[in-house]
Amino acid sequence: MEIELHPAVSLLPETFNVLVSPVEMLVGALNSHLELQRYKILFVCGNYSRILSRLDRRFTELEVRRAFTSFQLMTILEENHHSFLIIEHDPTHYEDAKEMVEYLAQAMRQTSREATILLCSPALDTHLEKMAELADRVFCFYEMPKAPAKGRAKAEMKIPGSQATLEVFS
Repeated sequence: MEIELHPAVSLLPETFNVLVSPVEMLVGALNSHLELQRYKILFVCGNYSRILSRLDRRFTELEVRRAFTSFQLMTILEENHHSFLIIEHDPTHYEDAKEMVEYLAQAMRQTSREATILLCSPALDTHLEKMAELADRVFCFYEMPKAPAKGRAKAEMKIPGSQATLEVFS
């Protein structure tokens, strides 16, 4: 059965997925789909989580594990017994162990044969790019600046803090 997080993001069973999006998008998707709790969910965060403190309090069926290093994340993947894993990407895991990026991507790919994996991050970095090469699906959403409304003065469209030219009347 597909897991629909957002109208543009549906996760197929037993796939390795990467989601690059603003944190608010994933938090909103999880909070608006409390029925996801019917799955056995494991949330894996790194040294700091941008998501956990924002989850709805009614989201109670969620096991949380923290991986401080890439080696701990590898162990969590090897010991997995959940049907849905949400892994919050932490680039600090790879500062001293760059060779682990490919190993972890392969481990996520292998684990996805038994569980659906969602690796999420608010931004794309070189480590995540390498991992995304082994993913079944990659979803990227970036915030776009809002277009200025028609009829606004030209001065309002300038960069904030830039100089303005005053008109001269004679």
